[in-house]
Amino acid sequence: MKSAVQLLKLTSIIIFCGMWMLACKKNSTTSNPPPVNTGNSANADSISDRLQFLEATKKQGTIPAGPSGSSLKISFEDTLYLVDQIKMPIKFRHLDTTQNVAGIFLQVEAVVGGPIAASYYYDVPEVPQIGDSTDTVSLIMIGVDPTNLKFPLSFNITIIPYNSSGQPIAHTIRPVKIVEHTNDPKANSGSCGLILPPDEVWDWELSYINSPTSDFYSDPNTVFGGEGQIIRGNCCGGTSVYGICPREREPNEHLHFNTYYQITSEHLLFVDPVDFARETTEQGANPLPDSSNFCDPFEGLVRPYVHGTLYSGTYSITPAVVPPDLQMYHDSLRLGLLTTAINPRGAGFGNPGGIIHFLDCKTGALVLIQVDLEGFGQHLIKIYKRNTLNLDRWFALE
Repeated sequence: MKSAVQLLKLTSIIIFCGMWMLACKKNSTTSNPPPVNTGNSANADSISDRLQFLEATKKQGTIPAGPSGSSLKISFEDTLYLVDQIKMPIKFRHLDTTQNVAGIFLQVEAVVGGPIAASYYYDVPEVPQIGDSTDTVSLIMIGVDPTNLKFPLSFNITIIPYNSSGQPIAHTIRPVKIVEHTNDPKANSGSCGLILPPDEVWDWELSYINSPTSDFYSDPNTVFGGEGQIIRGNCCGGTSVYGICPREREPNEHLHFNTYYQITSEHLLFVDPVDFARETTEQGANPLPDSSNFCDPFEGLVRPYVHGTLYSGTYSITPAVVPPDLQMYHDSLRLGLLTTAINPRGAGFGNPGGIIHFLDCKTGALVLIQVDLEGFGQHLIKIYKRNTLNLDRWFALE
């Protein structure tokens, strides 16, 4: 373990990171470098056939045209990196309600003396679990089948977001790179591992379970219980009582309470081969039925809160015990997080780490698999992005 002085320095770095990541914004433009020559339209079809979505419909022909000048923002600045067997997120932020993204049209392009598109395109709806919980962010998940591919493989895709009426509302062309599987947690020549430069952290992007029996999605925009809750009480002769009126057996009134819960951030920082720190921010609203008026038809009272929690402890890299249904990932290492201090004490929520499925600083991705210990195959995929302090996570679409 480090000394108390180093731990204090680490705490300051994490708090500084959390404040700036939430408060600072920076405009950015995108550039689209040309992809590797991938052949003709048939070749574009063969690449397109390998793409994987949670749900999508193939449509023959050319992708619909989208307008320019959109206010939409996208969650990656330049190249979209795809990882074998794991679906990665593409997010859209639409502060303008007329730009609400209900899904995207997506078409693969090859380059042989000019753009040659695949013979069909995909209609990909947004993930409803995320889209239903936020008014400003829409999520698409995209993966790839890497069987017999030679890495790295690059190509372009055209992305046309559309609204709830199916009308295109924006247009962009982005390069995609399929990268080789890598999960080395240690620094090597020309690369890095879990330990990042001093002004960078691993920033939580998304967690999800995608199994035949259960689907679960959570990201910093997900609001749980956003519909609020109904709590029963009593109006006893004009007096509000959170309980039972005299000579009555059950409550005679009820109120709606605008409660919710949201995990707005999680940052991981690995300081050396032993120590780590973690910062989370949660917000929500708790009901106050004792202070509410059940004789009044309006909303019940709630107490909003924002909780920041700082964790510190040690981490370890050990051989992973990989269950049979994850053997095709060819993973062998596990990141274990042992929390030894929490501030404030008793707050926050745990993170035990997980199997390291992908770790590459150049692509800026860390993918952990938290194994379902109950044996039902409902493994939790946790995706983190390498992020610089005070850098906006949203980028111009064009």
